[in-house]
Amino acid sequence: MSSTLRNERGGTMQITDGTWTFDSETIDEAAKKLQRDEQEREMLNAFARYAYLRYKQIRDCINPRKCKYMRIDQVREQLKSAAKLRKVSSRFNISEEEVLYIVEFVKKYLKYVK
Repeated sequence: MSSTLRNERGGTMQITDGTWTFDSETIDEAAKKLQRDEQEREMLNAFARYAYLRYKQIRDCINPRKCKYMRIDQVREQLKSAAKLRKVSSRFNISEEEVLYIVEFVKKYLKYVK
């Protein structure tokens, strides 16, 4: 997967969470920086909270054993199934590309997720 996910029309992906609208390219650029200004930090922190919440929902949606948490590599493996990816996408009303982007973001940048 490329570092910046593109939508079907070739542009960057827009992810909306309430009042925040995140651009995947802007998120990727801010996440790679070592020094961020206040606005970048605020945006990245808001997206990290949103991504972690969505990741937990995605994980719980595809987990066949509800009493045992799945590791992120197991979640990624489950999402290789087109049927499971469609199930998650339709349940949370987000695109399949957004599902994959969120899981990749969590794996790359949220070190507390195993």
